[in-house]
Amino acid sequence: MRRRDRPEVPPETSPRLAALRLLGRRDYTTVELTRKLTDRGYEPDVVEQTLAALRADRSLDDARAAASHVRMASRIKGRGRHRIKRELEARGVPAAIAKAALDELPKEDESAQLARILARKRPAGALTPADRQRLFRQLLRRGFDGDAISRALRVDADE
Repeated sequence: MRRRDRPEVPPETSPRLAALRLLGRRDYTTVELTRKLTDRGYEPDVVEQTLAALRADRSLDDARAAASHVRMASRIKGRGRHRIKRELEARGVPAAIAKAALDELPKEDESAQLARILARKRPAGALTPADRQRLFRQLLRRGFDGDAISRALRVDADE
């Protein structure tokens, strides 16, 4: 959330120190860090110079931020490829880097993730058509492929 109501006061710390403090919490993309620093009142040309220096010493790396996001979103948050791709686009990750990060995610992980989610969310007893539709929509919102969801629901129904 951005604070627009604060007065335009020049920042007291150097942009490098502010960027390093932010990067100490989590990996940011170049676009996100640019936005954060300019919102804090740093001049755009100073921000660009600072980010160039951070990229040169590998403190700022879009590929590392993308890989970290993919790992967290798939393993911890249980999201599918489509949603993770949209999140990477929203974070300003270039398409080639996003594709490379998503390619590192094995297809088997997505099937196993679907099975874990179905085991947790599935109601007791046989699935009614309404239950099947509800689960399908939930998994679709999580970013899983429609065909993979259908296969997982079919396998779940066979068991």
